[in-house]
Amino acid sequence: MLAHQGGLTLAAVGKAVGIADASVLKHFPSKEALIDAAVARFGQLLDEDLPEGVDDPLERLGVFFVRRLAKIRARPELMALAYNTRLADAAGPDGAWQASLHVGRSAGFILECVQQAQATGAMPSDVPPTMWVWIIAGLLRGATGGLPAGLAEQGAAPGEDARALSPERTWAMVATLMRGA
Repeated sequence: MLAHQGGLTLAAVGKAVGIADASVLKHFPSKEALIDAAVARFGQLLDEDLPEGVDDPLERLGVFFVRRLAKIRARPELMALAYNTRLADAAGPDGAWQASLHVGRSAGFILECVQQAQATGAMPSDVPPTMWVWIIAGLLRGATGGLPAGLAEQGAAPGEDARALSPERTWAMVATLMRGA
C-alpha cells in the first residue's frame, strides 16, 4: 500500500486484508507498531537475498542478483519502497533510518563483492566499485519495468523484450560485462 498509494490508514489496511479497521488494532497495538512491522518485513525480504557460504565474489554477487531480480519482479512494491520516500515518510525518523539501513545493506553487499572481485583480478579495476553499485542497482530497477515506455521493448536481441529475460540470463550478460569481455 505504501509503495503505490502513499498514506496509510487503518481503514485502508483493514480493507486490504479483509477485516474491519478497528480489528487491525487487535493485531498491532498502534498504527506506529504496524508501520514498524512493515519496515522490519521490508528489511527481512531484502536480507533474504544476501547469500552466505559462497566464496567467489562474482558468484556471490550473481546469486544475489538472480534472487533479487526474481523477487522484485514478483513483488515490485519492494523496488518502489526502496526508491521512493513513502515508507520513510510513514515510519518517521527512526523508521526511515531503519529502512535506509536495509537498502544500504544491499548496496554495501554489492560494493564488497565488486571490491573483492577487483582485488583478486576476477574483474578489471578500471571502473570504480561505486559505479558498479549504481550500474547493478539501475539494472535491477530497469529489469523490473522502471524504464520509459518504448525503451524496455528494445531488448537484448531483435524482437526480445529485455524485461522478459530470465534473472539467470540477465546475470550472465552482466557478469560478462563485469569481467571485461
